[in-house]
Amino acid sequence: MKRILYATAEFTTDDDVADALLEYASVLAIVNSADVVRFPGLDSDGTVRHMQIVIGPASQLLAMDADSTVDLHVAEAAAEIRERARRRLPSSFEAGGASGGPAESDAESTVH
Repeated sequence: MKRILYATAEFTTDDDVADALLEYASVLAIVNSADVVRFPGLDSDGTVRHMQIVIGPASQLLAMDADSTVDLHVAEAAAEIRERARRRLPSSFEAGGASGGPAESDAESTVH
């Protein structure tokens, strides 16, 4: 489980959804676009809710490990988010995590 900080809110969701959200936000930044995504999560009180957020080029998401262990049945939501990312991403690009490896930052890719 991961806790996500987004704008002035926070929620917890499954690792798979959290990773998909971060990857999709990277893709949307590349293509300068935004989208509404829906997925199950836990609100700050621990209640299971259907979350809906807008992510785009200016989204600032922070994901961190959470102590919760709740089965949110996220496979369909995570797959949908990843499919949206795949459809939006130009074929010559890869977003962080899309290749299965860690994302390379601008600092790491700079030759000194």
